[in-house]
Amino acid sequence: MNNIIANCLCQWKNPKHCSLTPTCKGWGCRFLGTPIEELPTTDKEKAKLFSKVYREARNKGVLECPHYRSLFIDEVLENINESNVTLQNMN
Repeated sequence: MNNIIANCLCQWKNPKHCSLTPTCKGWGCRFLGTPIEELPTTDKEKAKLFSKVYREARNKGVLECPHYRSLFIDEVLENINESNVTLQNMN
């Protein structure tokens, strides 16, 4: 396991520890920073963004953390699309 991830794991006390900030969960781990350059609108675009984040998680060793689940990525993508639909309906 990556030393940074192992140190983080030792400091873990609750799920909020993994958030970027108290109000921003991010990709489910403070060490994942894949930017969202364009909001995904199709399943293909969502899959492509999922792959980018998952690849970053694998490369950084985040997938080895017992507190991390790749389902966090799906949750973010789902919430992005729900927020986008809400904003479009308001216009």
